[in-house]
Amino acid sequence: MARILIIGSSAGLGRTVARACQAAGDWVAMADGPADAAGPWNLHIPVNPADPEAPARAVDAVRVDQGALDAVVVAASLVQAAPVGQWTSAMWDEAAAVNLRLPFLAAQAALDLLGASAHPGIVFISSTATLRGQPLTHAYQATKAGLAGLVRSLAAELGPRGIRVNVALVGWVDTPQTRAFWSGQEDADAGRQAVDGRIPLRRHGRAEEAAALVRYLISPAASYITGAMIPVDGGDTAV
Repeated sequence: MARILIIGSSAGLGRTVARACQAAGDWVAMADGPADAAGPWNLHIPVNPADPEAPARAVDAVRVDQGALDAVVVAASLVQAAPVGQWTSAMWDEAAAVNLRLPFLAAQAALDLLGASAHPGIVFISSTATLRGQPLTHAYQATKAGLAGLVRSLAAELGPRGIRVNVALVGWVDTPQTRAFWSGQEDADAGRQAVDGRIPLRRHGRAEEAAALVRYLISPAASYITGAMIPVDGGDTAV
């Protein structure tokens, strides 16, 4: 049994990851907003992912409850869209706090517990926006690209301690966030058909398919994988 801390996205992909881990017999703690206590996890830790103290509080709660930690998954993400001229410094800072600062602080806070694990792993759930440009979501694009650099530096430093650090680059997967995006489009059906038409597998992915990659990366089966950025996108970024 692995002890896994998931930070953020309890109503989205993080919830699906939690279900996959528990189905495999793992113990799961979810750190997310106070309204998200109900779920398939063993422990809920109410935090605000934008709060710089949140990762330390989450790790401390796991330490008290279990005394051990084998993996950390950071699933929180913030997407904002606006033309360049309408962006504010506050918007930029909000995105950076959740998309880039949170993953670093989570890794930092968990070091001691992870260092005592036989198979320690850290996985950040990111986006194929890391690999391609798109308009309007400037802070999202920049922070996701920055996360790729963070994974490399953490993998290089923590590898000698046996702690693996990887990132799952999730493409067009059917999640609440994706459904909210399409619901805001004028012609959602045409837009979705256009996206599916360019993806080699010709469809959006299922949340379970993305969760399977995350579960694999934190498992002993991926014991020789670190510093990797692996797309789960139906081949979208390969063509």
